[in-house]
Amino acid sequence: MEFPKVEIGRRIRMLRREVGITSEELAKRAGVSQSMVSQIERGLVSPSLETLWNLANSLNVQIFAFFDQTDGERVNVYRRDDELVVKRIRPNSEYHLLSPSIGKDIGFFKLVVDPGEEVEDQVIQHKGEECGYILEGTLIVEVGPDRYTLTEGDAIFFDSELPHRFFNPGEKPAIAVWAMTANWR
Repeated sequence: MEFPKVEIGRRIRMLRREVGITSEELAKRAGVSQSMVSQIERGLVSPSLETLWNLANSLNVQIFAFFDQTDGERVNVYRRDDELVVKRIRPNSEYHLLSPSIGKDIGFFKLVVDPGEEVEDQVIQHKGEECGYILEGTLIVEVGPDRYTLTEGDAIFFDSELPHRFFNPGEKPAIAVWAMTANWR
């Protein structure tokens, strides 16, 4: 599947206009050039993970808002065969979006993390709170200076403003159900 840069650019432009800021202001907030924002919004370039993350935080939305496929309905049903799968947010990870994220206070998704080294996963932090429940495998979640090893049936809750990251030290994929809130509303 090809990276949907045109659709993501369109959504960034729409969200920027909803917030009521110029592309120059968004660029300043996100730490990129105005030219880069313009190219992203026109679908000319595929932004890096770091750029997408900075744009999402600058627009006060979850990064999933750039991939969401809902039309603002009050009720959304997500069928297994129609899942939106996002693979480029973090290395070795797939996010199966299970809820709308545009204009919502919570994002809900299935997280699948392939086995792999922790070196590639950068520490992230953002507004809101997160919680997860491990369905299969092992997931190590680092929050601040602490490290938590979670296995099937374990759950975690934490403030997303704390620096955090996760990785799978096992030999098979780790599967979790995850939710994130945003406290900017």
